[in-house]
Amino acid sequence: MKTARGLLIPVVVIALVAILSGVGWALRIQLYSPKTPFSAFLILVGLLTAGYFFMTEARAGKSVPVRRIPAFEAVEEAVARSVEMGRPVHMTFGFGTISSSMAPQFIAGLGVLSHVARLCGKYGAKLVATLGVPEAIATTEEIIREGYYSAGRPELFDPTYNVRYLTDQQFAYASAVQATLIRENVGANIVVGPFWAESLIFMEAGNMVNAFQIAGTARETQIPFFVLVADYSFIGEEIFAAGALASGDKETLASIRGQDVGKLLTIVLVILGVLTLLAGLKLVDALNWAWKVG
Repeated sequence: MKTARGLLIPVVVIALVAILSGVGWALRIQLYSPKTPFSAFLILVGLLTAGYFFMTEARAGKSVPVRRIPAFEAVEEAVARSVEMGRPVHMTFGFGTISSSMAPQFIAGLGVLSHVARLCGKYGAKLVATLGVPEAIATTEEIIREGYYSAGRPELFDPTYNVRYLTDQQFAYASAVQATLIRENVGANIVVGPFWAESLIFMEAGNMVNAFQIAGTARETQIPFFVLVADYSFIGEEIFAAGALASGDKETLASIRGQDVGKLLTIVLVILGVLTLLAGLKLVDALNWAWKVG
């Protein structure tokens, strides 16, 4: 019953859109801009509905399965290896301002940091977190403190050693991180957040000290560098999924399930588009029929 009630709102929205579209078509009224495909709106509504459905299931107490993310599972291996080698773990999540458009990626990096901090507390590893976001200094310090304290290892927490604010200038930040990786001789290098030209610099520095490397970003221009050099990579929105997995929040995990529905829909549309194109038809024209009438 709770699930049915939860789905009532998106169903009503879809029904209203369908009714208005029908009325517009009958009255020959242009409701949609020809510059913005109507199919994109329908897909967006479908994705929002799927996400809302799984979140409602989670609120009702039902378990929502989430796909495995190898890079997230490898974090524990990276920390354990560092302990075996007697070397510290390094993590950085970018530079700049957290109020920018890259804020979601900064938050995802902080989510991964909380997971890394708890594992460092569990295994007794030293953690060095470098950052170029001045607004996140206090948050970073508290996350690492909580990671060590929750594992019963408060003696390992040293804010001067664990938290190192460098600078918000791109290449000064890149040089400082590179120097930290080499000077500390880190056993694991975890890089998650928004990155630009400095991404390959970090990976090459980690490779110089033979560190176990895990990297991820949602900036598509930098993903290839991480995939090429890192041992494990978060690709695109997987960094947000990693933050959700780290938190363990059921509703957040349920939203990932909704994203997976979107990926499946994308794959289906790509395959259908290729098949219809081979048949001499354009699927996109068929999907955008709504704004062509009226």
